[in-house]
Amino acid sequence: MALLRMTDISKRFGATQALRGVSLELDAGQALALIGENGAGKSTLMKVLSGAHTPNSGQMELAGQRYAPRGPNAARLAGVTMIYQELNLARDLSVEDNIRLGQEHGRLGVVNRATQYTRVRTALERLGHADLPLDTPVGQLSVGAQQVVEIARALVSRAKVIVFDEPTSSLTQADVERLFQTIARLRQEGLGVIYISHFLEEIR
Repeated sequence: MALLRMTDISKRFGATQALRGVSLELDAGQALALIGENGAGKSTLMKVLSGAHTPNSGQMELAGQRYAPRGPNAARLAGVTMIYQELNLARDLSVEDNIRLGQEHGRLGVVNRATQYTRVRTALERLGHADLPLDTPVGQLSVGAQQVVEIARALVSRAKVIVFDEPTSSLTQADVERLFQTIARLRQEGLGVIYISHFLEEIR
């Protein structure tokens, strides 16, 4: 059974038909590349998946259940996270606080900091970045390290599918290689990865 299934997805913006009858399937542990020119509809399709756009027609399933998120937060809670070129981080907050942002679950409104710390540290270890200093403000990190923080936040939220939208546009070559290693780790753990790019060499 496919982890994710999008069937006959169509999306119109006024007179513009951005998507027409698009279907795809993604298995657990698979990395699927979406390639095409600017304006081809790659990001629009993924914004439908991540709850930012509502399709005009079509259906989606996630882990065998009907999936129709009413916004990005609903998608994240269901297990779908999208990481954009422009990272969505609070630059003045620490690494730990950014990873925990929106994940502050506790009993009677009281957050268990020890449990949260363990979840944050475990997520970074899974990504091979256990040495990332948790108390450092995110704005002081390299772009590649900031990207790791976003991915760790997705893991803490128990993501099943992570979408990368042109993720290497601001990275050094060393950071690109580390990103590919991270994606390999995600696949080994059974996550589904969708990778948007127009760089064919990168896709290969």
